[in-house]
Amino acid sequence: MKVSHVHCRVRDLQAAARWFEQVLQVVPVVHNERMAWLGFGEFGVLLDAAPTNSVVTLGFDSEDCDADYRIVTGRGAETIEAPQDRPWGARAAYLKGPGGLTVEIEQLLKRI
Repeated sequence: MKVSHVHCRVRDLQAAARWFEQVLQVVPVVHNERMAWLGFGEFGVLLDAAPTNSVVTLGFDSEDCDADYRIVTGRGAETIEAPQDRPWGARAAYLKGPGGLTVEIEQLLKRI
């Protein structure tokens, strides 16, 4: 078996879907009053309309964390932590996503 998707509950489904479309430029494959399916290659994120928000961090691999960070903040993403080198060998930034979601942009650093 392999992981195919994750469900994230959001209180405001329409606003969450708009955020992903505006900031990450991902248009839902399926979108109705109950859910929005966002495709990221072979992996999917389902936003489910719910009375409470899930607290989830969605991590994205990046070739250039700083450039991707500038792009998404330029599209309106709010910073939690700007890009910095992390002790686990990556450069990462954290952004406030819709509802209780956090978006992580992570670039593996080359080992010398």
